[in-house]
Amino acid sequence: MYSLPALRYAAAAARLKSFSAAARECGVSQPTVSSAVSDLETALGTALFLRGGRQLEVSTAGARLLPKIAEILGAVEALQSETLELASNARSELRIGFTPLAGAGRVALLLDPYRRQHAETRILFFESGVADLEQRLDARQLDVIIGFGFGKGRSRKRIRLLQDPLVVCSKTALPSTGAGTSLEATSQARLLLTQDLCGLATATSALFDAAGLAVDAYPGRAMSYGALEDWVELGLGSAVIPQYHVRNRALSRALTDADGTVLSLALEAVWKSQFAAAEHAARFLAYLHRVVPPLASGLVR
Repeated sequence: MYSLPALRYAAAAARLKSFSAAARECGVSQPTVSSAVSDLETALGTALFLRGGRQLEVSTAGARLLPKIAEILGAVEALQSETLELASNARSELRIGFTPLAGAGRVALLLDPYRRQHAETRILFFESGVADLEQRLDARQLDVIIGFGFGKGRSRKRIRLLQDPLVVCSKTALPSTGAGTSLEATSQARLLLTQDLCGLATATSALFDAAGLAVDAYPGRAMSYGALEDWVELGLGSAVIPQYHVRNRALSRALTDADGTVLSLALEAVWKSQFAAAEHAARFLAYLHRVVPPLASGLVR
C-alpha cells in the first residue's frame, strides 16, 4: 500500500528537484521525506529518482510513474474538496482560529457584524499558536485562521486585514526622535521576548536581524504581553509589543526604522482554496475582503 504522505513527498521532490526543499514545503524533516520516498520506491519495485548528483533527477521509471502519482493526488484533493463542500453546506458553520496576537476581543469585534447579519451560520472560535493553527487548517479542522507568521502554500489563500503598529515599552529613557524610538536605540537595552506561540518573538528578532543589529535577549520568556509589561515595570529590560495590546501607554513609544517610519505587523486571514466552494463560505470571504479591512483600521488605536 502506498501512503498519501509518501506520494505527496515524491511529487514535491520531483517538482522542486530536492528532498530538502520538499521537506520544507511539506513541513517535515528531510530524513522523513527521504525515508518515505525510499519506502515508496521499494513498494513500487523501482527507483523514482537518481541520487548522488548536485541536483535530484527523475529516473526513467519516475518519468512514467510520477505523472500517475500527480493524478492520484489530484483525485484525492478533488475528493476532499467535494467532501468539505458537502459537510460545509450541511452544517453552515464557520470555524475560525486566531493567535493571541490577533486578540480575541478584536476578532470578535471584526466579525460581530457578520454574525448579526447571518444568524443562521454558527461561528466557532479557537485560539492557539501559529503552528497548531496551521496544522488544524491543513487537517480541515478549521476554516479560516487569523494572525501573523503563517507560512505560504500552494492551496492557501490570504488577505491582509490590518497593520498592527509596534511600540517599544521601556522604563529606561531610550534615545528617541519625533516619531518614536528607533530599532537601533532599542537594541541598546536588554530585550524581553515572549514564548513564540504567536510569532511575535520571531518577528521582533527578524526586525533587528534585517537592520543588522545585535540584541541582548533576556534569558527568560514571558507567556503573555501583559507579562512583558510587568517585566518592563520591574526594570528587566525593554519589550516590543503591538500597540493594540499595550496597557501602559506612559512607558511606550512608537518603534521606527532608521528613516523614522513606524514599524508594524500585518495581521492576515488565511484559508484553503477549497473552502470557498460552500455558499456560506463565499459570503464570509466576501465579508473579509470588503468589510473587515476598513473596519479594522478603526480598531488600530
